[in-house]
Amino acid sequence: MKKIFIIAIVFAGIVFSGCNDWLDVNPRTQIKKDVLLETQKGFRDVLTGAYIRLKNDNLYGGEMMWGAIEYLGQHWETTAGYTDYYIQQYSYTNSSVKDRFTNIFKTYYQAIVDVNSILEVIDGKKDIFTKGNYELIRGEALAIRAFCHLDVLRLFGPMPAGEISGNKILPYVKTVTNEIHDYSTYGQFVQLLFEDLNEAEDLLGKVDPILKYSVDELKDETTCDVEDDYWTDRHVRMNYYAILALKARLYFWTQDMTNAALYANKVIGAKDAAGKKMWTLADGVTMESGDLACTSEDIVGLSVYNLDTKATDVFDLTGNGKYMGWKFTYYVFPTNESAVDVRYNKQWVKTTKSGSDIYICKKYYQPDRDAKYEIPLIRLTEMYFIVMETTSSVAEANSLYKEYASARGVSSGVDLASDRVNKLKKEFNKEFYAEGQMFFFYKRTGATQSLDYVTLKPEVYVAPLPEREIVYNNK
Repeated sequence: MKKIFIIAIVFAGIVFSGCNDWLDVNPRTQIKKDVLLETQKGFRDVLTGAYIRLKNDNLYGGEMMWGAIEYLGQHWETTAGYTDYYIQQYSYTNSSVKDRFTNIFKTYYQAIVDVNSILEVIDGKKDIFTKGNYELIRGEALAIRAFCHLDVLRLFGPMPAGEISGNKILPYVKTVTNEIHDYSTYGQFVQLLFEDLNEAEDLLGKVDPILKYSVDELKDETTCDVEDDYWTDRHVRMNYYAILALKARLYFWTQDMTNAALYANKVIGAKDAAGKKMWTLADGVTMESGDLACTSEDIVGLSVYNLDTKATDVFDLTGNGKYMGWKFTYYVFPTNESAVDVRYNKQWVKTTKSGSDIYICKKYYQPDRDAKYEIPLIRLTEMYFIVMETTSSVAEANSLYKEYASARGVSSGVDLASDRVNKLKKEFNKEFYAEGQMFFFYKRTGATQSLDYVTLKPEVYVAPLPEREIVYNNK
């Protein structure tokens, strides 16, 4: 039987110690779970801790946004001898590569433990919550659990295209315990994902203020009738529409194209109480205003207080951070396209290094904006790409592409009647640079080569599990 050992000390060492990177509440105090989860505020604080965990450098504060996941997607230049280089070469037996993916795997399950600590006790304490807080907290916790498990599946699980074996692949963890957890088959894992998302959709559908107010209105509690500011800023929390977007992403991953299009269209067509669209595509004007990461499109994002510092360190404008070289204008932004593409003109800067032109991403440099500390988890554009690829209506696909092309300043004369995946691949690549999505595109579609013609074999699509998992599960 394949099982996982999800260590109790993960929760004990981080939750009970009250470390800064877990929970921003009196970090010098020893906090016990059974005390913390006796009040509504305690539950809120633990949920806040789970969001903080998602910002960890091993997850969306680094590796799963512009780090290891982007090297897997053949982004960034790198130098032989460095771990990033071996990741880009898919050298999964390299010890430093294995260490990087072990840390990613471990941090995902730490975040899952964070929300499981809520979910295993919250039903027995409904009476401590004021109106709607039980549904809100449980719904968001379920959504975070599903969000993390889905990316574990996308990174460490099998390719979704083609025949899926009945072997047990990964653990879907729903408890906090020092007992060994059973692995699930692919089918079981996906079923558990849908169960969590379905319940989250039902819970948040009853109470989420985003169903009543616009994203902008919910940035200020004085402009909406909510209990307190815990109910505001829904765009940086797992809100109702984020659940629908996650379901679209999951259906897309599992090759259910009909339901993928259905749920993505629910997000695209979402309107506020005044009948105005909840989200619209960003354009050159949006980026000119300073919103280079198109955070106005975020169905859900993360507020990262030190994003300016991260951007300066990771995307050093002097060329000492992550950058692209000559192939950038050959494979990604050809000269005949770059002049009009607002992303090339706004999100990138050209400089020189060792006498050669290099290109540096400015997406996370957003000075003097309220949204400058925000990184995207799911953007509206992803929903457009899902529908463009999956809809049975060629007219709908072409119409959405023209709308998208107009916003980005690229040619709208693309007919998606045939060969949609290849026609969309380059645009997808340009759109989601430094957002950790290109590798998943290649894996979902079973691509045999990257945009720049790097060979992609089936074995490169399954990241290495930690050694302890291999030992415990005889893999």
